[in-house]
Amino acid sequence: MEIHQVRIKYTSKKDVFKLYPLGDVHCGAVQCAEDAIKAKVKQIQEDPFALWVGMGDQADLIVPHDPRWDVMQIAPWVEQTNIAESQRKWVVKLYEPIKDKCIGMCSGNHEDSIRIYNTQDIHLDICRDLGVKNLGYSAFVRLFFARGKEVYAIDCHFEHGAGGAQTDGGKIMRLNIGMNAFDADIYAMGHLHDKKVNSITRLHLTENFQIKQKTRVGAITGSWYKAYIESPYPSYAEKKGYRPTELGCPVFYIYPNKRRVSVALE
Repeated sequence: MEIHQVRIKYTSKKDVFKLYPLGDVHCGAVQCAEDAIKAKVKQIQEDPFALWVGMGDQADLIVPHDPRWDVMQIAPWVEQTNIAESQRKWVVKLYEPIKDKCIGMCSGNHEDSIRIYNTQDIHLDICRDLGVKNLGYSAFVRLFFARGKEVYAIDCHFEHGAGGAQTDGGKIMRLNIGMNAFDADIYAMGHLHDKKVNSITRLHLTENFQIKQKTRVGAITGSWYKAYIESPYPSYAEKKGYRPTELGCPVFYIYPNKRRVSVALE
């Protein structure tokens, strides 16, 4: 697990920041919704209050000796003699316009597999190319929002995640496990290729013996991988009978002057 901190300046009490968790893109797979993720990147680029964090599995990175390999699942632009490198370049080009808005990037199980079995640390190379913080598989990140002498600090926990929950209840349970395991104002996990959000409000006693409430928010961060496309060659999701995926990601809203956060589906 990594630890990181980021300081962000703002000028007005009305400023509201949006934090987008971008992951499970699986570029290089023919099922990747390339136009959709490119549109989201453009949206982030044009919003002066947008931030983002990488949630892992940016590239598909499945190579011929992998049991998941199927040549018919490879996007036509992928160099089949240089699969990982061509996908790495695609990810770097995708995020280049918004690299200055990035608070860090987590790796995923696809990046981890090719690192272990092919000794290619594609995730490390992507972070180096973009000049962003490598958050590893999971990380605590403290964000400081500063306006003059006023500073609002929030703690975030980001992880690619694990598990194979398919029901709505199972996914919410997995989300709640993470939200209760890590003491953070914002909790985000990927991997499950779904968008789910939740909030937990607790009461606490302050040092001045006042009862106050504090809300933490969490999300399963979506996907840009289409489980079903028009093709006689099924994806792994189709072969396993998974539900169709809802493309996109949730967004965390940060209100520095009000000292609060929220999360919503877009």
